[in-house]
Amino acid sequence: MKKIFFFLAFAALAVSCTPDNNGNEGDGKNRVTLTFEGDYWNSLIDNAQYNGDLLYKQEGYSWYDEATDLSHSVNGGKYGSYYYMGGMAVSNFYSTDYTSAKTFMEQLTVYAEGAHSGTNCIVSNGYHSSWSAKGYGDCPVLEFRTDEAYIESAWVANTCYSYSSAIGGVNDQAPALSANESIWVRATGYTIDADGNEVEGSSLDFYLYKEGKSTFSGWSKWNLSALGKVKKVKFDVQWNGEGGADNFMHPAYFALDDITVVKE
Repeated sequence: MKKIFFFLAFAALAVSCTPDNNGNEGDGKNRVTLTFEGDYWNSLIDNAQYNGDLLYKQEGYSWYDEATDLSHSVNGGKYGSYYYMGGMAVSNFYSTDYTSAKTFMEQLTVYAEGAHSGTNCIVSNGYHSSWSAKGYGDCPVLEFRTDEAYIESAWVANTCYSYSSAIGGVNDQAPALSANESIWVRATGYTIDADGNEVEGSSLDFYLYKEGKSTFSGWSKWNLSALGKVKKVKFDVQWNGEGGADNFMHPAYFALDDITVVKE
């Protein structure tokens, strides 16, 4: 049951659809960038990163953006009084001093001076393991609500919580990464076939930490175009340490901003 600690890092809020673009910018070429700016997105930010009213007291945190057609719902489940077993929450918390924001109490603090653009981004948490089938968290998913489309790119940042764990270690159970250990995000695209069945497609990896060191600072662009046209994309945080996912004790967090979608 040691793994549950990190999965319970933030919980749920019920929300409705966006009434308009709410911070999206298009270039007139069927390309739209979701920037998470505007009143709708601001309403999804809790004033407490842990155990706040928005993230812990209600069930069903979800969001939808009309301009890109991207949607997200947290993985279901309830452990004690806590809803949420992995997902993507809107954040406007940032710090360049990871030592002052290194616990689950600061779980939504991004390790950067600010958002890639504007003031908001999303923080993702979750990965797939044998515990997933038991309801204890899984991969966060971005899904197009209507038609399949392309996710061209997104900007990625670490969080202070994950960085402090990977570089400095949490405790004996989650020490700092060794020179042989790496943590990466695997994005896997899925399509729907003519019979309505979900079909797994290509995967792309983005290294957060490689051979014990961070691979970038601030925000870094992730080209996702090779996934092709998809209905949804799963984001699985992976680790090459002994025991694989079931022994992965580091916080499975990273941030995303400025997600660019291309529609036909």
